[in-house]
Amino acid sequence: MRILLVMLALCLLPQATFGQSCNFSISNINFGSLNLGLGGTPPTSGTLAAQCAGTPNATITICPNLGDGTGGSVSGTPRLMKFGPSTVPYDFYQPNGQIWGSFVWPYAPRPPILSLTLNSAGSGSLSQVIDAAITGLASTSMPGTYQSIYNQGHTLIDYGYAPGQSCTAQSSRAARVGFTVSAQNNASCNISATTMSFGTVGALTVAQTASNKIGITCTNGVKYSVGLSFGTNGGTGPLNRFMANAALGQKISYAMYQDANKALAWGNTPGVDMQAGTGTGLTQNLTAFGVLPAQATPSVGTYSDIVVVTVNY
Repeated sequence: MRILLVMLALCLLPQATFGQSCNFSISNINFGSLNLGLGGTPPTSGTLAAQCAGTPNATITICPNLGDGTGGSVSGTPRLMKFGPSTVPYDFYQPNGQIWGSFVWPYAPRPPILSLTLNSAGSGSLSQVIDAAITGLASTSMPGTYQSIYNQGHTLIDYGYAPGQSCTAQSSRAARVGFTVSAQNNASCNISATTMSFGTVGALTVAQTASNKIGITCTNGVKYSVGLSFGTNGGTGPLNRFMANAALGQKISYAMYQDANKALAWGNTPGVDMQAGTGTGLTQNLTAFGVLPAQATPSVGTYSDIVVVTVNY
């Protein structure tokens, strides 16, 4: 009798490993239509989207490097949008509030390192918000459409299976994605004014003078003209305004000028007696000079008028 011995070799086959592939997109980031010189601007955001495939249940490390776009940057923060020679500073931010930078540019800020775990079918997707905000001094920016274009030379998104993927070394899988950052800066003006007070006066046998400040804040480069109404008490011209005491039914006449020498009357007729200027994006203070000419002294009381300041631009 022969005995046949059959040896069965048992082995554990490793799970098949597949090459990974990812497609990326980044939405355009638009700050919208703004008045940059007149206060803060609301933040905005874009979205980085990834669609990946590979080994089921594997984790892919994604390294989303964002450079400085065609607007450039001096030190990586802030980045710049441009309209001709004028610039608007802005930045991208990670979820932790740090600047979203790049491993492949010469500046210090780095990007977040993202992780995407594939499902049992070997596919997965990721969506990551890119926060953006206008930063620094934008008040002196001229009106116009500002842009920084991120073409294929300004982004690099690398990826690979964890834990082997390093964001500090570029692989052959790295992808380039384009998008645009933009903002529309509108021409605008703000005004403010202090009270013009002639103080406490006895007899009006001698002319009295006073002055006040009118603050004009207009977008850089915007031409404007400032007019003063004739008041609410029946004034008929810049040199014939009235302060009144309604209870007494009496008035005091006064005039307003653009200059301390009282040579230029200040009214509200364009091209005739309005004061003109060009905005810088910063507040420009104008002075109105008032004269209370010698006249018959009315009854004792408080006399006032309301003058409306108008800015044409």
